[in-house]
Amino acid sequence: MSSTLPKDLIRPEVESLPTYNAGLALDRFKDIYGIDCLAKLDSNESPLGPSPRAILAMQNAAKGVGRYPDAANMALRQQVAKATSSTADHIIFGNGSEDLIGALFRTVIRPNDKVVTICPSFGLHEFGAMMFGATVTKVPFNDDWSFPIKGLCAALKDKPRVLIFSSPSNPAGPVISQDEFRQVIAATDPSTLICFDEAYVEFIEPDKQFDAMALLQNSGRPWIVLRTFSKAYGLAGVRIGYGIASDAKMITALMKTRNPFGVNALAASAASEAMADHAHLAKVVKQATVERERIAAALTAKGFTCAPSQANFVFFDTGAPADVLAEKLRTKGVLIKAWLEAPYKTWARVTMGSPAENDIFLNAL
Repeated sequence: MSSTLPKDLIRPEVESLPTYNAGLALDRFKDIYGIDCLAKLDSNESPLGPSPRAILAMQNAAKGVGRYPDAANMALRQQVAKATSSTADHIIFGNGSEDLIGALFRTVIRPNDKVVTICPSFGLHEFGAMMFGATVTKVPFNDDWSFPIKGLCAALKDKPRVLIFSSPSNPAGPVISQDEFRQVIAATDPSTLICFDEAYVEFIEPDKQFDAMALLQNSGRPWIVLRTFSKAYGLAGVRIGYGIASDAKMITALMKTRNPFGVNALAASAASEAMADHAHLAKVVKQATVERERIAAALTAKGFTCAPSQANFVFFDTGAPADVLAEKLRTKGVLIKAWLEAPYKTWARVTMGSPAENDIFLNAL
């Protein structure tokens, strides 16, 4: 069919954006490859799924889906406020933390603004800013996979509109230390918004944990911390995440640029119960942390180089174009994610599934 779109209808910033490298859903996998997926290890999902309490909460909430949910998500905001020693007016929920990244860029980015992030990085940290005409500086990790503190501090001298990065880093897995985070904050101009993405914070070993919010609260800089229920809490399919900001005015602005009903009733009820089920969370974290050590050791023994991960995945150098390896593994029923960001196109990320799924991956590899 011929196109009916006028040449200039789609903004050039959008036309030039890369396509987001999403994982492959199980039904699509079977449609394409004609076989069952034996190990889905491409999207950092929890193999243990959500808390049984969260599932029951969704079943009960289903009876009321004929009504709109609370657009302000006030009950959830109060619950998070209590858990984080914050206040509800400094908290916002969204359709996954990706929704909030989009709302954040819609709120603050002007054409030709500067944004600083790390490389490799979660794609939306870069693409979301580019969508609105920003220029993104990507600071590569050091060769030993330590955070590039000198490079970040140098890039921050340009006073970018936003500094955005995750720790543990997605896709690589390293964490920034408390002292390193202090250095980055000190190098950030008060006009720059610090967006610290903690999507994988639950998986960090105790001796590497620190209270990033406490450091930010005393910094005198504007900031927002992002968290999600998709990973450790196993609620990837219902889409819910939240942000805690330094200023209630930021939350008010984000509520204007976020979908008013971005959090559905099932997601809200599930998140509340998932957050309260500490035993299930501990079980998920223990399995993921044990498996990442085991799989990293196994990959190393096979001759692959691995980045040091503190998340629920391992990032490894395949030694060749990773998309070729990923495609061959798909024919064996195994899904991993080949990284498509230069200069890491020989690297792939494998999620820590169940021990059985991880063994299937190793055998297929």
